[in-house]
Amino acid sequence: MAQAYAAAPARGVARAGAAGYRRPMASGIVAGMNAPFLARIRHSRTASTAALLLSFALPFLWALSTGLVWDLGKRLPGSVSDTSIAFPSGAPLIAIVIAAWLAGFLALRRRLRGERRAVWLAGAVAVAAFCACFTWQFGSAEWNPWPEPGSVNLFPLRFAAALAMAALGSAFGAAYLAPRPEAAPAP
Repeated sequence: MAQAYAAAPARGVARAGAAGYRRPMASGIVAGMNAPFLARIRHSRTASTAALLLSFALPFLWALSTGLVWDLGKRLPGSVSDTSIAFPSGAPLIAIVIAAWLAGFLALRRRLRGERRAVWLAGAVAVAAFCACFTWQFGSAEWNPWPEPGSVNLFPLRFAAALAMAALGSAFGAAYLAPRPEAAPAP
C-alpha cells in the first residue's frame, strides 16, 4: 500500500522522503513555505513599513502613469488632453510621494495608537505633497476637467482612480499586516 501511495499521491498530499510519510501540501498563498516569510514581514518594523509603503505607492503611482486612462479617454468625443507621470521627468514627483509617505508614517506611527491610522494619515500627507508639487510643476490648469468648451482633461479622472487604488491598497496592506492574536494551544 505504501508503494502504491508513493507512486500516486492522493489529492492534497505531497510525497516527502520515505515511503508512507505524508505531508499536507500548501493550500493558498499564505500556507506552506510562505507562512514563516510573511510572519517575519509582519513582525519586522522595517519590512512591514516597506510593505505598507509599497501597498500605497505602487497603486498610486501606477494609476498616475498608466496609459490605460489615455486609451479609454481618447475615445471621448471632442478634444482630449491628459497628463501622466512619466519616467524620468516624473522621478521628482515619485520621490516626493515616497519621501512624504515615509516621513508621515514614521512621525505618526509613534503618536497614534493604531498603525492603520498612521497609514491613512501618511497617505494623506503623500497625496498633499504630490498635489502641491504637481501644481507647482504643471500649473493649476491641469486640475480643471473642462479647460475649454468641447475639450476634456483626463488628469482629474486619473487622479481620482489613483486615490481610490491607493486607499484600497493601503487598507488591504494595513489589514493584512495587523498583529494577529496568538492561537491558543491545542488541548
